[in-house]
Amino acid sequence: MCGICGIVGTTEHAVIERMTLRLAHRGPDDEGVTLFPRHQLALGHRRLSVIDLSAQGHQPMCNEDGTVWLSFNGEIYNYRELKAGLDPGRHRFVSETDSEAILHLYEEHGTAAFARLNGMFAFALYDANRARLFLVRDQLGIKPLYYTEASGRLLFGSEIKAILAAGCYTPEIDWQAARDFFSFLFVPAPHTIWRGVFQLPPAHWLEYDLRGRRIARIEQYWRPVVTNQPHARKEELRVELRATLTDAVAKQTMSDVPLGAFLSGGIDSNIIVGLMAQQSNKPVQTFTVLFEGGGLDYYDERAEARRIAEEFGTAHHELPIDLSRPEEMLELVEYFDQPFANTTFYLTYLLSKYTRERVTVALSGAGGDELFAGYPRYRAVQAARWLRFVPKFAARIGLSALSRWPDNFADRRLHRVRALLAGLDNDEATQYLQWVYYLNEERKARLLKPRPSGMRPAARVLAEHLREIPRELQAGSRFSLLDVQTFLPDNLLEYSDKMSMAWGLELRVPYLDPRVVELAFQLPFQWKLNRRSSKVILRETFADMIPVEHQRAPKKGFNVPLGHWMRTKLDRYFDELLPRSYVEREGIFDYEYIQALREEHQRGRRDNGYELFAILMFDTWYRKYITCTLPLKFQTSDCRPQTSDLNRRVAKMA
Repeated sequence: MCGICGIVGTTEHAVIERMTLRLAHRGPDDEGVTLFPRHQLALGHRRLSVIDLSAQGHQPMCNEDGTVWLSFNGEIYNYRELKAGLDPGRHRFVSETDSEAILHLYEEHGTAAFARLNGMFAFALYDANRARLFLVRDQLGIKPLYYTEASGRLLFGSEIKAILAAGCYTPEIDWQAARDFFSFLFVPAPHTIWRGVFQLPPAHWLEYDLRGRRIARIEQYWRPVVTNQPHARKEELRVELRATLTDAVAKQTMSDVPLGAFLSGGIDSNIIVGLMAQQSNKPVQTFTVLFEGGGLDYYDERAEARRIAEEFGTAHHELPIDLSRPEEMLELVEYFDQPFANTTFYLTYLLSKYTRERVTVALSGAGGDELFAGYPRYRAVQAARWLRFVPKFAARIGLSALSRWPDNFADRRLHRVRALLAGLDNDEATQYLQWVYYLNEERKARLLKPRPSGMRPAARVLAEHLREIPRELQAGSRFSLLDVQTFLPDNLLEYSDKMSMAWGLELRVPYLDPRVVELAFQLPFQWKLNRRSSKVILRETFADMIPVEHQRAPKKGFNVPLGHWMRTKLDRYFDELLPRSYVEREGIFDYEYIQALREEHQRGRRDNGYELFAILMFDTWYRKYITCTLPLKFQTSDCRPQTSDLNRRVAKMA
């Protein structure tokens, strides 16, 4: 796992060195910079050594004659098979790295090589003879890759901070992205909070013409096929699912450094640990968090995790995490470079910190919920065809009655029922947005003052994806695929990458092996979700690995007690950081509406924890990157002004 960056338009060493240095946390083991004056290109690399720890793995690396170069982030799990299929008389390997296989595969197959890769990756490949630069991202978006064209240059990097460090991009807020953030709690790709800075979509490659200095094309190279056909051969598909996931785990446990697994009480990590234990000749290192302080009494899976660890004889580590200082979450905007407010990132950050003290690589159960219907919202999706017949007046009456009930901040079921009734809509994108996400357009209009022309509702993000998904598919399969295209890469995988790489921990996700994903979408949705249980096909397929008491256990969320914190420890930050004078001077938020959200939350009438936290995270990002007025206690690195006062004036005028 590594960090990559590059720039077209200059070979000034200081520039690429500055960009590379900002990614040092992603690759603490080695640094490489290579300049190509012929095409005014510079490539940078920071290395976390996992496979072939020798100096032969140094990057950027090239082929035999120096005509093809690579700066690579990630792991290729099928690289041995790829190497075996190459013409031995044509290629000479100098290392045992997976990265080198990409160079020679490209020599034989050109851009068709990208679809042959099984792994998590983002890389830049320079073809000197063709004067082409390729930026490539893995099928599911496990590894990030950002780019922009600015001042006649192309800049790219594993994180936006590398682009900002170049000093060539004039930062400006994308207010459409900002508005979308308050609905999703993340900025949906391909946009970012920075106008003109984009994230390359999953399963895409970008071709840049180095002579013409332009993006020649952006092309999708993979997409899963979703079936709507019932299968009579269920047992055969269960056997195939088990074999495929077993092989995915086998491939992802290849490592020349210590390796372990995150273990919760859920069945996703349960299965991963079970498969690892079957294939290992020594105890698997497993890691579970124990929360101390912070009022998180309602979340505790230590007993379930211990049973699984005992079942498979793992070397189990229970890591105490102190949740008494939630303000630390605000500091972590440093790693996202843009607002991000799904608080699970904090737990992943702390878990990664403790895990990294013992291993360099960890396997995670991420992706199981999206592929096998683990989220409660899929039940609403299945029932949507009947729910749309509920009269609007009846929904309003029900909503009014429920509004009198106080929210239980430790149990969001009432919150979900309210969202269900409030979200009933004939437009499926709008309905799903209101069921799953946060501030709707009406509430955002009350909160946000900047209203540039041409702003579009957040639902259009989901609508654009849904238009590409056949309507004749089962509803559950359609929205499961929607989540794989949006919620998974832009939210779950985003914080998983940023928080694990903050500590130089490589996090692998076997459920997101493209073969597993393709097979999951060949399974009828009713095999995944029925009246009694979710992830039915997983529970049946791996029943021998799942303790009996876990077979029908309900899903538990991996969350912090945000509702509680927003009434106690975090609430004071509104008085400290967002007094009326500051809020009105900056002209972004409506001060009175913030106070209304706080009062509603304090009185227990509505759980506005996530909405209030989103305001705090946006303001922390804004102070750090735009005004450079972040209080010293939040400054985790050098704070340099990233923009002129012009952007602040735009914020007030918009």
